[in-house]
Amino acid sequence: MESKTSTRNHVIIRYNIAGIIVNLFLSAAKLVVGLMVNSRSIMLDALNGFSDMVTSLMSILSTLFAGKRVDRTHPFGYGRLEYITSMFSSVFVLFMAAHAIYSSIRDLMSPDASAPNYTNEVILLMVISLVAKVVYGTLTRKAGKRIHSTALVMSGTETIGDSFISVAILANIAIYHFTHVNLESWLSILISLFIIKTGVEMVSECINKLLGAKGDPELYRRVKKMVVEEPEVQNVFSLTLHNYGEELCVGSVDVEVDDQMTVTESTQLMRRIRRDAARVGVVLNSVEIFASNIGDPQKAAMWDHILEIIRKHPEILRAYAFSYEDASKTASFLVVLAPESRNKRYSVGQLENELKRVFPEVAFDIECILDL
Repeated sequence: MESKTSTRNHVIIRYNIAGIIVNLFLSAAKLVVGLMVNSRSIMLDALNGFSDMVTSLMSILSTLFAGKRVDRTHPFGYGRLEYITSMFSSVFVLFMAAHAIYSSIRDLMSPDASAPNYTNEVILLMVISLVAKVVYGTLTRKAGKRIHSTALVMSGTETIGDSFISVAILANIAIYHFTHVNLESWLSILISLFIIKTGVEMVSECINKLLGAKGDPELYRRVKKMVVEEPEVQNVFSLTLHNYGEELCVGSVDVEVDDQMTVTESTQLMRRIRRDAARVGVVLNSVEIFASNIGDPQKAAMWDHILEIIRKHPEILRAYAFSYEDASKTASFLVVLAPESRNKRYSVGQLENELKRVFPEVAFDIECILDL
């Protein structure tokens, strides 16, 4: 696992260094050319490239810090630092875009604003910038998906998005060449709005992950599929994953097995599930095993009847782990309530009252959890 993490970090750092080099040369050239031809949109594109450099630099620093070993204060490591640095970079981009909109509006209100002086060198520079951004962005996004790095995927996506700025500038140059209509200020506003949209999406993504939003659905499917493939497992429920960085998810899962399974067999099953999950970067701190005795036809019929009653309660999403003890005449099972269910005690109490009317001689032990 440590070797895999080290390789992943090297890939992230390598691509970000390449991004810094590409943006440094392109942005410096655009800034000089933008000043020479009096083009605010080209200068804005240059400043956007410099902001990408800052983002890449912060990504490198966050990757180095995120790779620190766990300690007593941070038992799950420093992986979430990657989201914090990405969020600050996005806020920086938003500030720059807002300032550009202000400057462009001020130019629109000024009748003395001079028109840009486009040359063939400007067109060549923007074409080179367009090709470089598309190639680098595509390669970076592919690498990010391969190593499961949200920051790298976001960086590649943003770079490809930035290429549309070059397209817009080239289109504006063509319009000015044929019609002599100066759309510089309007184009600058559109570019700034595009940057703001990208920045807001990046901030939202980072905040969601810091707040503990539900993880990657594909990872959920992979882990659940692995557990279901165990021959002893009858059902899988309540799989929960907490993201502590792109390389570490910590979670828990409930599995249902036949009540004839021995303690030794269940222990071996639990170890296999944990080991398989670790192969995809998931640490299952808890694998809770519930025994079900619905192999008996009478108990299976009782459980089917109970499920019919449960289906009348829309706030109850699932029910599982049914077990019935003949000696005490006790039926026990778990129910999963929707997150918006405010009163768990009322929901379970109402269900239990209905069940008692149908099965007056049976005692019910119902455990209730919220769906995560």
